[in-house]
Amino acid sequence: MLKIIVPFLTLLLIEMNKTETQKGVSINTVTITFDAEEDIRRGSKIILTCSASILKHTTERIQIVYLFYKGQDKGVLLEKVTSDALESQYIIQSARVSHSGYYHCVVEAGTEKKKSESTFITVTGNVTSPLLTIQPMDVIVGDSIELHCASDEIPPLTFIFFKFNGPKAQRLKDVRSNEKFAVHQLKVAANTGKNYSCQVQASGINYSRHSKIVQITVQDPFSDPVLEIEPSDTIFEGDSLTIRCMVNFTPLFLGVQPQMMIVKDAIPITTIYNTTTAVFTTTAALNDTGEYECIAKWKEAMKMTKRKVIVKVPVSEPTLKSKRTGDNVLEGDTLDLSCAVLKGSYPITYKFYKVTTDAALYQKSLNATEAVYSITSVNSEHHGTYSCEASNTVNQRNQTKRSQYVTITVKVPVSNPTIKGNSLKDVHKTGEVVTLLCHSTTGTLPITYSLFLNKRFIYSASKSNTEPAAFKVLINETNDGGEYKCKAENEIPNLFKYSEGMNFTVKVPVSTPLLYPLLNSTEVKLGETMTLHCITSTGTPPITYTLYRNQSSLQSVSTMQAIPAVFKITIATMEHSGEYRCKAENQISSQRSDGVSLHILIPVSTPLLYPLLISTEVKLGETMTLHCITSTGTPPITYTLYRNLSSLQSVSTMQAIPAVFNITIETMEHSGEYRCKAENQISSRRSKGISLHISNTSWWKYIIISVSLAILVAAAILSLCLIRLCKNKDISQVDESDGTHQGEPLQHIQGSRKGSMEIIYSKVGKMIHPSSIFLGADADRNHEGDYTNIMQPEGNGANTDRNHEGDYTYITLPEGKGSDSESDCDGDYTNVSSKRKAANTDSDSCSDENDAIQYTQIDLTALQSGNMPQPLGHTVYASIALDKIQQGSP
Repeated sequence: MLKIIVPFLTLLLIEMNKTETQKGVSINTVTITFDAEEDIRRGSKIILTCSASILKHTTERIQIVYLFYKGQDKGVLLEKVTSDALESQYIIQSARVSHSGYYHCVVEAGTEKKKSESTFITVTGNVTSPLLTIQPMDVIVGDSIELHCASDEIPPLTFIFFKFNGPKAQRLKDVRSNEKFAVHQLKVAANTGKNYSCQVQASGINYSRHSKIVQITVQDPFSDPVLEIEPSDTIFEGDSLTIRCMVNFTPLFLGVQPQMMIVKDAIPITTIYNTTTAVFTTTAALNDTGEYECIAKWKEAMKMTKRKVIVKVPVSEPTLKSKRTGDNVLEGDTLDLSCAVLKGSYPITYKFYKVTTDAALYQKSLNATEAVYSITSVNSEHHGTYSCEASNTVNQRNQTKRSQYVTITVKVPVSNPTIKGNSLKDVHKTGEVVTLLCHSTTGTLPITYSLFLNKRFIYSASKSNTEPAAFKVLINETNDGGEYKCKAENEIPNLFKYSEGMNFTVKVPVSTPLLYPLLNSTEVKLGETMTLHCITSTGTPPITYTLYRNQSSLQSVSTMQAIPAVFKITIATMEHSGEYRCKAENQISSQRSDGVSLHILIPVSTPLLYPLLISTEVKLGETMTLHCITSTGTPPITYTLYRNLSSLQSVSTMQAIPAVFNITIETMEHSGEYRCKAENQISSRRSKGISLHISNTSWWKYIIISVSLAILVAAAILSLCLIRLCKNKDISQVDESDGTHQGEPLQHIQGSRKGSMEIIYSKVGKMIHPSSIFLGADADRNHEGDYTNIMQPEGNGANTDRNHEGDYTYITLPEGKGSDSESDCDGDYTNVSSKRKAANTDSDSCSDENDAIQYTQIDLTALQSGNMPQPLGHTVYASIALDKIQQGSP
């Protein structure tokens, strides 16, 4: 027992000591190098050196293991060396091509282990050809043989085995080996080659030559099997199909019972043993089409033969359909028509037809139960009814079937619509009805058109024909102008189109303008400026306002704002009166206002106050009649009579006639200066004063004065008549000549005839107012020229009644020459009225026994010339007594 324990403990101690020693080792680096010529040829010597850098923690010697490998990773171990040196070598005495490749080494020290980087060595030259042997050399079909290929090259090696069919080598298998040989086994078949060789590949890149070819002897026990198909390999569905598989044995193997199989698509359908014939019989169906094999097998020997059987089936009735949902297709889309059959032998010929033509649109033969006819871009011409045909060949006959009819409706999207108006105007006025036409040239009917204004929907219209949709738009306001668009759409969803925008502007016609004065008064004075405003309540600016007076344009004003046009008119003359109108016009219309008549107010002129009778003398208790008149002034005119600045009476008149004031003289206080005032709404003027004298003279004084006056007048008239009669026949020419020389116009005034007499007035010269004789009137008054020419009327001398009144009615006054500028009467009196002889002896008329006609009243009329100054001084009255003069008397 001790003999066993003591040695064991000794070994244990040694190992423990060794382990302790190895614990103090670290391997830093490991490298491998080789010492050889740059071009290493076959037969050269190669020295591989593996070096290690080791760090020791003890002074004791350590054992280092060096392992040399061929290859990059594990590779083939070439040599293992144990040494205490820090390097070791591996020597290749005679290099071969197979020595080419990667080499590396591994160093082990204690528990440390480290691998070097790989280094590559290339050896040039030829790889030694291998040696091939085969066992056994004589075989029977089905036996196995072993091919052995050996080489002198350094492993790892790749051995490649070949079979020769004639001169061409067929690569059988590659075998990689870390030995210097490789083995490949195979079974000998009837078609197995009989000649073999092998080749060696060294270092992955260098190949040896082929070994010598080795030939084996193969004995075949039976012939190749025969596969018979009845009635033929192309049969028809429903026919009887018979398949026979037969084999013949060679005389050496007579009596051998093989295994016979009929296989379809790698599935055995009939297996028979101990016979040389196998038979398969069936009624042909479509699934019987396929590849059949006849296999004869004995021991390891097996031979086969293949044939293909085709069972044809007539096509069934095809079905035509569109691959789109429904039978509707959009223009421009792709239309796929599918023609499919449930059964039918291949190839099947498919034809597609459109009922409008007998020619096939598309035809193709396929080994498929479906064919597709594609129309890449459908248009309206593809609209219609389609069908298809499917056909194949069965027993030399063509079997054709037709599909049902399918109607394809091509939906054409609407084209971009156009919009236009029924007129070319781009400006419309309110109240107009504008017709907008919207039309798409293409699109499946019906088409719905919608009208929009500034993106706001107005209304829609549907058209079932190709006519444009007409939208009637009533222009009510300016907001009805803007951009109009129309949208066209049909039954195709989400494929609507919009037209381009069409813009027009709505302008409002001007309304009837209103013309009015600024101060709401149509009355204006001469020289003043009248401001007229003209405005219209509606109308698109700019608006031009034009002012007219009696159809003549005066001024024009344009405005962009809704403000009145202002016209300022200076009333310079009476011609500026009349009817004023204004016209408002803009781009599309014009209107005239109602007329406004301006009334020009004329200030009153200085009035004339005069008594009805000649004298300003009046008795107590009598009534004095005073007249007051002004030559100009806009009525109504109010006349007011004043006595010594106290107003007495007022009279208003609308006509150009004198105001009449009747004053009863009751007391002496009624004497004094009388004046009258004329006034209208714009001015007032006072007349010159007239002084009334109240007298209490006896009655006989008046008789003397009257008689004296009558004698003077009669004498004057008689002298005039005598002068007239002397000139006799050519009185008119004399008068005209006299008037011409004196510069005084004569006028022949028509009068009426008095019975059995002709009254002739030729000239009346200076007349003295009676009051200057009897009443001490102002002797400076000069009235010469007041009454100058009085022409007789033409008469035929017939005797007429002498009591006619109004015989002499007009006295024409010439312009005064040399007359006293202070005269009251220059040109003041133009009308003289005759007064019938009074029947009463108390009449104011003065008469005599010879029926002289007394003229007592003279009406006054203002001169027409506006430049003639009003006469100054007292009014002159004349009483003229006329004597009868017989026609034809001297």
